[in-house]
Formats: sequence, C-alpha cells, structure tokens
Amino acid sequence: MRSAGTRRVIAAGMVAALIVVGSALDSIAQSPAPATPTPNQPVSRPAPGTAQRRLVRPTTFPGGRPYAPAVRVGDALFLSGQIGRHPTTAAQPDGIAAQTRQALANIGEILKADGLGYQHLVKCHVYLSSMDDYAGMNQVYASVFTDRVPARTTVEAAGLPSDAAVQIACVAHAALDGIAVVRPAAGSLPAPLGPYSAAVWAGNTLYLSGMGGQQPADRRISDVLDEQVTQTLANIGTTLTAAGVGFGQIASTTAWITRSDEISGFAGALARPFAATPVPPTGVLFVPRLPGAIKAELTVVARRQPDRRRLHVPVVSAPEAGADVAAQFRAVAARLRRAVADGGLHWDDVADVHVYLADLADLGGVDTLFRELFPSQPARTVVRVRSAGTARIQVALVAAR
Repeated sequence: MRSAGTRRVIAAGMVAALIVVGSALDSIAQSPAPATPTPNQPVSRPAPGTAQRRLVRPTTFPGGRPYAPAVRVGDALFLSGQIGRHPTTAAQPDGIAAQTRQALANIGEILKADGLGYQHLVKCHVYLSSMDDYAGMNQVYASVFTDRVPARTTVEAAGLPSDAAVQIACVAHAALDGIAVVRPAAGSLPAPLGPYSAAVWAGNTLYLSGMGGQQPADRRISDVLDEQVTQTLANIGTTLTAAGVGFGQIASTTAWITRSDEISGFAGALARPFAATPVPPTGVLFVPRLPGAIKAELTVVARRQPDRRRLHVPVVSAPEAGADVAAQFRAVAARLRRAVADGGLHWDDVADVHVYLADLADLGGVDTLFRELFPSQPARTVVRVRSAGTARIQVALVAAR
C-alpha cells in the first residue's frame, strides 16, 4: 500500500488543490552519471532486482541525450515526446500539417526500432502551441491509423521546445492480443472531436482519453468549472463501467485546467464520486486552452487488478524549495524517489517522465540536472504550462518493471 503522504491534499501556490506525493524535502543520494551509450544503438540497463529493460534508440536518432527516445518494459513501450523536427537533419518544416506528419514519422521510426507499428499505440498526449491547429493536426493524425485509434489527450501548451507547433508523446503495447478498445453504448458519451477511442485496454492498464464536461446528447457544456468537472466525472464513470471497472480502480488522474481563478471548488467536485473509496493521486496543470469551451479536462489511468509493477505518479512540485529551478527540481526528485520507493519500486524503474516548466528558458539547466537525477535515461517529454504560483518545474512519472 502507498503511504498516506501519496494522497495528501495541499495548496500549490494558493491557487490549486493538488494531491501530491511525499512531504519531506529529502536530500537526494547522488549517483555518478552513467557512461554515455554508443550512439544509435539500443541499450539495455537492468534495474536492481528487476527484469531487464531496454532503451530503444533508432539508428537515425542522435545519441548523447539525457533521456531515451523510448523505454521498453515488458509489453509496454514508453515514447518520448516527438516534435516535427527531422531526427537526422534537424530540419523543422513550417505549418501544423507538416510538423504533425514529421512528429508521427519520428514516432513510427521509434516503433519500428522495437519491432512495432502504429497499431500498437494505446495512448497519446498531443500538445499544441495553438488550439487553432486542432483540426489540421487531426487530419494528419488520423492518416496513420487504418483501424483502431488510441486513446488521446489534447491540450494547448503555453509553449513547446524549439517553438514547435505540436509535440506528441505516446505509450505502445507490444502484445496486440492484450489491446482492446472500450466502446460505451452509442449516445452515452459526447461525440468525439477527433480520431481517438474513449478508452483502450493495454493488458492490465486502462488508458482513458482526456474527457471534458459536455453533455452526451448535444455536447452542451456549463460555463461553471465545477459543473464541468461533475459532468466530466459522469462521462468517465460511463467509460469505466463500459470497461468493467469503477472509480475505485483509478490509479491516477491529471487535471488540465484553463482558469486558475475558478479552482476553489475543484477538489470538492473531484471527490464526490469517490465517497466509498480514496481519491486517487491527482495532479493539476494549468494550460491556456482546451478543445472547444472546455475549462477542465481529466486524464485517467485505471487498472483491472492492482499491479505493484506499475506506478503512475501525477505532477509534483516544490515551490517552497526556493526560487531557483535547480533547487526545486532536486526537491521534486526527492519527493518522487519517496513515492517510487513507497510503491515498492526502484528509482531505476522510472520509465517515462513528463516535465512541465513555467519557462522554457530553464530547459538547458534542467537537461544538465536531468542526467544526474535520472541516470537510467527514461523517456521524456517537456512542455511549458502556466505557472502554478511560484512553481518553476512540475514533474510526473511512470515507474515500471
């Protein structure tokens, strides 16, 4: 069982209710940086006491990064976020269509390097620099899927690395017979706004698409954030029921919110469906826009059965560590280490890391520190979000063995 600290609700910057991990700003045991892998070769690094894991690096991708293009653990493949930049030439075309096409081509190369294809994708996160590009992204995105489409969350970021128009981060599942699309009854959910499935099973893990508060019948949506959250949870409940699970089997939740000034009732609205079970670990991120009139979108991961081999830790921040981003990053890593240990896993089991920055100018320093704090070279995605008070860096991760 996780410690009570992993479900402690605190105020973040006095504007958001967050369920965060850990409470002590422990000093981090420093490990020497690992030897740099041979460029363009897959690398294996066993985590202590666990099965072998594999870092996946296509031959066309540059080496020397502090993270891997993808990490394979069992049947799960965690892919780093891909922007529309060619991995060999570093050329980045103009326009959402061309950049989406290149980002998907990069994803295809990573999948191919592990013997997989687009049909193995089960969940993707799409970050846009402008929600005005939503339709253009959708058109290209749909073109790579001939049958089943993965679950998906799409948000507008406050900024993306290299001034990219789009970044796409995905999870794939190697065993096709372990992938199953959840199809709620017709009319029980709002009509989808793009090419995505309501939810997809990948073995024991259920990935839901990001969901908002539209009414199923006509996509009407309240202008009040709390009411949107209530309807969002109703839509999530419909999806969970169709999948044969319930709210008590949710492993983690991430809330994407556009209005920090309306956050006061969020925690109460979130807690209502969990009257008979603890509220799962939940993190809040502020972004400029969401699709349509949505003010709050929830991304949920659930389990068919408890699984101590997989841990999803939502966003953690540490603004009290001081104004320096490095000090905050070290404090965040300390909390994450404790969460991973409380979950019965090892720090080298970290497979996927999402870094949310208040200022992309901090990325250079974060890169340097990332190599030290995450020597096992997990997959990584970096996005700029709106600042939560004085937090300069927020980090979420998945650990798996």
